[in-house]
Amino acid sequence: MPKIKLEKFLKLLPEEYRKPYEEGWAHNYAVEVEEVKKHYKFSSSITITDTTCRDGEQQVGIVFTPEQKVDIVQMLGEVGVAACEIGYPGVSKEEERACKMISENAPKTMCFVMARANKNDIDAAIRSDARMLDLFTSCSEFHIREKMGLDLESNINKYLELLDYALDHGFMIVFGMEDISRSDTDYYVRIVKAIKEACGNSWAGTGISDTVGVFNPLSAKWFFRTVQDKLEGMSLAMHFHNDHGLATANTLACLEEGAAAISGTVLGIGERCGNTAIEEIVVALRTIYGIKLRIKYDKLMELCEMVSRYAGIPIHVNKPIVGMNAFRHESGIHAHGVLAHPHIYEMIPHDLLGRKSEFAFGKFSGTAVVLEEALKPHGVEPNKEQLREITLKVKDLQEKREAEKAKIKEEFVKNYYDTIRRMALSMDEVLGIANKVMNK
Repeated sequence: MPKIKLEKFLKLLPEEYRKPYEEGWAHNYAVEVEEVKKHYKFSSSITITDTTCRDGEQQVGIVFTPEQKVDIVQMLGEVGVAACEIGYPGVSKEEERACKMISENAPKTMCFVMARANKNDIDAAIRSDARMLDLFTSCSEFHIREKMGLDLESNINKYLELLDYALDHGFMIVFGMEDISRSDTDYYVRIVKAIKEACGNSWAGTGISDTVGVFNPLSAKWFFRTVQDKLEGMSLAMHFHNDHGLATANTLACLEEGAAAISGTVLGIGERCGNTAIEEIVVALRTIYGIKLRIKYDKLMELCEMVSRYAGIPIHVNKPIVGMNAFRHESGIHAHGVLAHPHIYEMIPHDLLGRKSEFAFGKFSGTAVVLEEALKPHGVEPNKEQLREITLKVKDLQEKREAEKAKIKEEFVKNYYDTIRRMALSMDEVLGIANKVMNK
């Protein structure tokens, strides 16, 4: 278990960022206060597993081509992500082809595919040439009874039957389960033990899924600690969804408790409200806790932009870490501070990500940023009164433009939502397909 220390945190900061902490002008209580640090049980080794090409692609309207998936997985390997869930071969022949292509390209990351405890799904995984399989079932009694039409015992028995089939075909098994966060802890422990024993040397691991994003940081910690104790310290990966906007917070809470592996997606894309955003986790570990992973942080922007482009989903301007506005300032108060020292308003050193501070001009601009960023670089050096007048006219121009921009902004928002809706098939298109099939 690594010790979290201010010195370690400072060592990871650019030299010019250290002085405020060393002089006591600024504090990071996450690494300074013993009352806080005593609760940390961080693992000495934290593994990141990406599921962008499987769970991320489940976001409505996202469809990656096989070639795009190869690019994404190769880029993930370059960034330093240890493992990738590359797809779900049982979905379609094209998905099966994509998984096969990735397997053949032997990327710099360990790859596996997903299948339900279903013979057809396993057969598709076999055809994809995968060597590791995330074979999943449900864990909560609610799912098992209402969705699967089984009871708790028959769920285990059915899984074991299909597990034998998968093992006969040489797969290493990742034991996946849905809705663990709403399951009975004793049942979870019992089924994990049963499957691990049945897998023998083919066991590749399991984890905790919060399929509907119901955990909060305290309940996530409690659940992880409770089941891990009953499983005698077994390593468990965290796979959390973001329905309440808590996926990153819950994942960090479990890492604080000693979890050694997390699963997420690039940009947090995925079903409904998405998953844990891996870029948020790896950067938070470094810039809040002083924990450096084997990640090429300066390649995160390139990775996120690639996934955004291939998914057809713009990166939200206010997205942490990689959003356009993450290091962009307009307010005169903020811009003046950043001009004095970026760390005044940028907790994350922009150089870490290969980014830089940017300044926008408008209603909230101050004289300092107008002078230093717009005028002086172009050889314009007004006196104090002229600078004040220029700045007031900058503010005035943006406010006057708002009336003509209002319609443009409304159309932009409407077109954005219309485009997103068109990324999935419409009801009429599905009915048209049905009519053609039924009236052959």
